[in-house]
Amino acid sequence: MTLPMPGLFAVCESTTFEVAGTGADWLMLRLPEDASAVPRHVGEGEDRQGRRWVKVLKADLERYFDVSVTVEWQGEHFRLVRVDGDRAEILGDSPVVADRLGLEGDQYNGFSATVAADELSVVDVREKEIGV
Repeated sequence: MTLPMPGLFAVCESTTFEVAGTGADWLMLRLPEDASAVPRHVGEGEDRQGRRWVKVLKADLERYFDVSVTVEWQGEHFRLVRVDGDRAEILGDSPVVADRLGLEGDQYNGFSATVAADELSVVDVREKEIGV
């Protein structure tokens, strides 16, 4: 099963991109490694990991939204933070659950773990529109 990616996303020129940064009237969109089409933009560059990005005006967006994903692991519900290949980072808020499952963190920042993605099942995916 493929896990949905959580995070901020924008649709520009009919293509969905991950949002890498924001400004008052622009977004920095991360380009996929195999990007064949690059949207009209006002700036471009690479981040420290060598990933390409372009800066587009918010006025040029078709859609801007946040995706949150709740997953189940070891019988408990967690927020999916990130998926990287076959590994996934999860975040919970219960000290009791964290202690029982060996998660790291604290009551202020939450309790996290990196687990095998195939051990997770998706409970809920929500998209929230963001006004531009």
